[in-house]
Amino acid sequence: MIIGTAYYPEHWSRERWETDCRLMRDMGINTVRMGEFGWSVMEREEGKYDFSLYDEAIDLMGRYGISVILGTPTATPPAWLCQKYPDIYMKDRQGIVRGFGSRRHYCYNHKGYRAASAAVVLAMARHYRDNPHVIAWQIDNELGCEDEVRCYCEDCKKEFARWLEKKYGTLDKVNKAWGTVFWSQTYTEWGQIPLPAQTVVDSYTGYGHNPGMLLDFARFSSDSLIDYAAMQCRILKAEASQPVVHNMVSEYCDNYRLVKLLDGAGYDAYPRSEWDHNSPGRIGFYYDLTRGYSDQVPFWILEQQSGPCGWNVVGDTPAEGQLRLWSLQGAARGAEALVYFRWRSCLFGAEQFWYGILDHDGVPRRRYEELKKTAVDLRRFEPVFRLSGQKQVLLVYDYDNKFSHEFQPHIRGFSYKEEIVRYYEALQRLHIPVDIGGVDSDFAKYKMVILPFVSIASEKTVKRLEEYTASGGILVLTPFTGMRTEDNQITDKTLPGVFRRLSGLEVEEFVCKEGCEEVCSSGNEPEPWGKACGWREILKPVEAEAAAEYKELSRSGKRRCTAAARNQFGEGCVYYIGSLYDSYEMLLGKIAQREQIESYGLPQDVECIAKEDGNYLILLNHSSELQKIEMAGYRSLDGKELPLMLEGCGVEILKRQNN
Repeated sequence: MIIGTAYYPEHWSRERWETDCRLMRDMGINTVRMGEFGWSVMEREEGKYDFSLYDEAIDLMGRYGISVILGTPTATPPAWLCQKYPDIYMKDRQGIVRGFGSRRHYCYNHKGYRAASAAVVLAMARHYRDNPHVIAWQIDNELGCEDEVRCYCEDCKKEFARWLEKKYGTLDKVNKAWGTVFWSQTYTEWGQIPLPAQTVVDSYTGYGHNPGMLLDFARFSSDSLIDYAAMQCRILKAEASQPVVHNMVSEYCDNYRLVKLLDGAGYDAYPRSEWDHNSPGRIGFYYDLTRGYSDQVPFWILEQQSGPCGWNVVGDTPAEGQLRLWSLQGAARGAEALVYFRWRSCLFGAEQFWYGILDHDGVPRRRYEELKKTAVDLRRFEPVFRLSGQKQVLLVYDYDNKFSHEFQPHIRGFSYKEEIVRYYEALQRLHIPVDIGGVDSDFAKYKMVILPFVSIASEKTVKRLEEYTASGGILVLTPFTGMRTEDNQITDKTLPGVFRRLSGLEVEEFVCKEGCEEVCSSGNEPEPWGKACGWREILKPVEAEAAAEYKELSRSGKRRCTAAARNQFGEGCVYYIGSLYDSYEMLLGKIAQREQIESYGLPQDVECIAKEDGNYLILLNHSSELQKIEMAGYRSLDGKELPLMLEGCGVEILKRQNN
């Protein structure tokens, strides 16, 4: 397993390098990541490359048995490049130029920036392609992490028009797809098409532009980033033989498409930072999402939190044992590389408060010792961590739908991603094994597929879901299903639109209001399903049977108002959940129980990662309290009998006993 750390030799004197190498080796570090912010070191003047500093550092690392993941430095174009091209900078929706002074100060569609990027990547590839210590390339760093995907400059305006012409062919087709007859927006020349920048109605709508344009612009912006990444990948793969990876953290890029360029799907994990206080379930969500981008390439954590971290203020200090817990959590969820950020806390620059394994003085302390022991555990548990996860539930995450809901969330406060995270966390609390994937995933691997908030779906996707369900699969649909066409228009079909046949029902009407109401199972002895909140679709079962109803709406009207329904479809079935809920745990528990979806009875604060059809259970205690573990038919990997007490931040692996 790759156990690494980010190391920036340009930040430290050469006299210190060897001390760092010795400390890394003693800690169990076998790889460092470097170079991704070093453009001004490598190319101080245009076309004059000097890799001597990195040559020396890489050679020294090699002598200590430490390999290198080498980053292309394109996230930080140097001052001379920005001086040469004063129009290199992005413009935001308000037309304000985002200038020099931080990082990512460029537009992906600027030809000068792309040419300079290609040149430095080519020079690096040719210089390091035969270096035995360089084991992988990381292109750029966190493409899209600072909301620089969507740019509103003149270069993007021209490229957007070209993108539309390539997609649609004619302006007539653009006008039809967007419905530009509304508000007299019909375009007669390609140059008339604007970018969806600030409008006069944005102050109270958020986005005042045509929904079709907004979705296409999001797709174009994502494609611009992917095209830029593809340029770097083409150069590296043509000139060098090492695998190419990237740390994919952007929410504005279709990472299912980006990962097709790569040899490794990377993620940067910061459970507790200046900005985020992530729950254990949310941490797991991001790991599984990244791993779910592709089953063809390995999953790497290219940055793993190793201390308190923040920019202007310091984030929470990880408690004793927490760094180990987070590390083992990532590895247990499939990470084949774990690279800590960073080795030593920097003395200067914007990340002075981003603490690494070592403090600013470079002295090893508690965090170093904890991660030293963690490295031993990572190697000890690696055979179990590498086993395939148990396939029970697939939770679908789709970028077209994310983009569409971003521009038109339907109700105040709705977030596509956050609501899916809530579904994921509910499954985690129920200890039901779950993977995350896209609409092109292999549904047949899973007993149940949850397809949340899929307003947009292609005929191909619907057909694949019909085949999956007819063959015995269990499909769960949610509000907003089938509302839109692929052009982001509202469908003229009776809802749930293209899912009408699968669901066996019609959406009669909806109730949109604040507050919550109880949902109970249908029948003479109703049982609670949870509380519906905000958006409530009243369902009309046709082939389906009512499964639950709204208590208040049914009591106040002359009819029973169906809140959820179940439709038998071939050998399988479809559940349609008509509302958002305050918590999805109860209703998912009801469905899982009826459909015999396997879960593991464990304390709620204990995360369970099931491997090899449940033959191995990796348990992680995310609380500070002792947790009693009782699992019939299992023993600890160390041979301890159950029940056992799992300490705070503790990790235990159970193995199923042969009958």
